[in-house]
Amino acid sequence: MQFNLIDEEWIPVKRRDGTETRITPWQVTDGFAENPIVSLNAPRPDFNGSLIQFLIGLVQTTFAPAHPIEWKQKLKTPPSPNQLKDAFMTVQPAFELGGDKARFMQIADSVSEMESIESLLIGTPGQKTCEDNKDHFVKRNQISAICPSCSASAIFTLHCNASAGGRGYMTSLRGGGPLTTLIIGDERFDSLWHTIWLNVLDNRIFLNLCNSNKNAIEESFPWMGNIKAKLTEQDIHPSQYYWAMPRRVRLYLGNLISGICDVCSKDSGELISKYQEEPNGTKYVEPMKHPLSPFNTKSTKAVLTQPGGLGYRHWLGLVTLDTTGGKEPARVVHEFIDRQESNWEFRLWAFGYDFVPKQDKARCWYEAKMPLNYVAASIRGEYEQLVANLIKSSTEIAGNARSAIKEAWFRRPGEVKGDMFFVDSMFWQNTESIFYETLSRLKIMLESSSDSIVVRSAWHKALCDEALRIFDMLAWNGPVEDTDPKRIVIARKELQTYNNGKKIKELLGLPIPKKSTKEKKKKLP
Repeated sequence: MQFNLIDEEWIPVKRRDGTETRITPWQVTDGFAENPIVSLNAPRPDFNGSLIQFLIGLVQTTFAPAHPIEWKQKLKTPPSPNQLKDAFMTVQPAFELGGDKARFMQIADSVSEMESIESLLIGTPGQKTCEDNKDHFVKRNQISAICPSCSASAIFTLHCNASAGGRGYMTSLRGGGPLTTLIIGDERFDSLWHTIWLNVLDNRIFLNLCNSNKNAIEESFPWMGNIKAKLTEQDIHPSQYYWAMPRRVRLYLGNLISGICDVCSKDSGELISKYQEEPNGTKYVEPMKHPLSPFNTKSTKAVLTQPGGLGYRHWLGLVTLDTTGGKEPARVVHEFIDRQESNWEFRLWAFGYDFVPKQDKARCWYEAKMPLNYVAASIRGEYEQLVANLIKSSTEIAGNARSAIKEAWFRRPGEVKGDMFFVDSMFWQNTESIFYETLSRLKIMLESSSDSIVVRSAWHKALCDEALRIFDMLAWNGPVEDTDPKRIVIARKELQTYNNGKKIKELLGLPIPKKSTKEKKKKLP
């Protein structure tokens, strides 16, 4: 099978008028003036997340801007498809999916047993799950053959997200289930080209990330040479951030069949049904500061996707430096803050797989989009500190609501197993729109040098109201055998007292009323 990922029209996309089609990578700017391509259109959300990283990596590797002026010019006036084709063809030999020579992100040969192509896809039941008959929600044997397009997406998705798969089966360069954060545009910069280019670094910055002296092709594309057992940042060219190959897989192309792809439902004459995987892949040694992922400053690891979804509570560390939590934004986000202009409207797109720790078992795919307000450098420090305190106060109140409901439900809440984080999720979700409204109001107040106490007070009230609403909705729905009206009333009062207490108000810079003489006398012995 000959299927080159630079030459073939294999990437599913959607144009502005709703037309669905497939393109080569260099056709991303095709029809830009009349009917631009606005989004990827893969059959699975994880494929979309991987394909955008594939395209960003390809442009960063072969077509990176030399300086900020060039970056800004091509954001407004993109290159032609032929210009991109000329650049991409320089690495074309590294992107053969089949054939007898080096194959894209695959080992040269394998002696391992054949596995169903279904196992290459993240989220399908593993061998042990099937042996234990625990594939209750995601059933086995749903996918028997897939087309070359979906096979390429599946291989790249595995390498980008790979979790620990047992002894010798390595995690991705960023760890198992890394969180990816990208800049995306609204209205003016909403095409697929804009999404790619917004996340491409100036070449001078990019080449300083690892060891740009490592110029051999296998130091960018590891499948083009001998696979290494262990690599540090000084052993790789910066391009390998995008083309890391921690797993040793190989598509089996000996029994291609014709039919309908079980993933994308497209007709193909070259459906692939088997693959092989060997242990002892490449271990990427931290730190590996991939430009598309936020980073843990304390542990030197990329931030991994966590249970409970993505929302404004993750703002710290994704958009601004989180000094308390020890997280810093992805390099592309950091660079974009300095590039952004006052009349630009942008958002942050965050996504990733949440895996069971130390297991090759995906719990959920999460993704979210959140606005990125332009903030002038003169007020940015104060703005970011105030935003940090907004989030910290909501974290305190969400946790207090959870504890209060636990106190209301159980006679011995400390002995109850289970974290009850559904309370937090409900709280975060219901206050998200208020958070973004508060950010806009806060920015306006700072720009006009006005006191923001009105905005902070309104935020505090909104949090207290939501915590009380959730408590009143859930408090009486605990275990019947443990129901105690008196305990519920006490828990509700304590919820209100804490939420209006000194700690929260100090966080928000709100006045703390002095206790009356009568109150003080009550506490005297």
